[in-house]
Amino acid sequence: MAMWIQDDFWDAAQAMPEKQRAPFLYAITAYGFTGKEPKGNPPWLPTFLVIKQRIEMSSQKSEKGRRMAEARWGKRDAKASAKADAQAYAQDMQQHMHKHDSSICTDDAAARDTSDAESEREILEGETPLNPPFAWRCLEQLNEALGTSYTSMPPKSANTLERFEGKYTVEEVRRMVEYKRDEWQKTRFKNCLTPNTLFSLDHFEQYMNQSRSSAEEKRDYEQYD
Repeated sequence: MAMWIQDDFWDAAQAMPEKQRAPFLYAITAYGFTGKEPKGNPPWLPTFLVIKQRIEMSSQKSEKGRRMAEARWGKRDAKASAKADAQAYAQDMQQHMHKHDSSICTDDAAARDTSDAESEREILEGETPLNPPFAWRCLEQLNEALGTSYTSMPPKSANTLERFEGKYTVEEVRRMVEYKRDEWQKTRFKNCLTPNTLFSLDHFEQYMNQSRSSAEEKRDYEQYD
């Protein structure tokens, strides 16, 4: 038996707290290959139940393809078949990892075009305004959380913050920055702790949801301590 790891399966795993990703990916893989369902009530169970039918369909599709190939070229050696399936799965996962990693963080110079660089918004220059804008306050909290001294951010990042003003508070944005700081500080993504990455339109809402989920999970654990 075989199955397909689909793009949104991987996207769903990336949106989860880090310690939930491996059990979730193992669960959908185990179900696809063996039909074994996860035990208990893990926090990612609702997501598993939503995609359960599609896992079955992908397994059936792969099995149908295998039977068609056998009818045309003959049955392969079982060990060779298993090895080939494992290699194909590993390649598929590696491609997804590369796609995700390459989209997380890019060098500031590459991420901005010339017009953005020239029109960079100086939002901390000079005296503190009496009524600082939401983007200004978020950048100030980022500096405090990371020990940095950014005085500006790309217009696209400032626009992202302005877009979500009212949905998130400055305190929630700071908690998100602290969450990504703790997650990335000992990884190769530590250099991505910049306004350009954390406040980008492509990632900001995802990071905020990760931070909220982590805080809710922490509160749930504390109830049982």
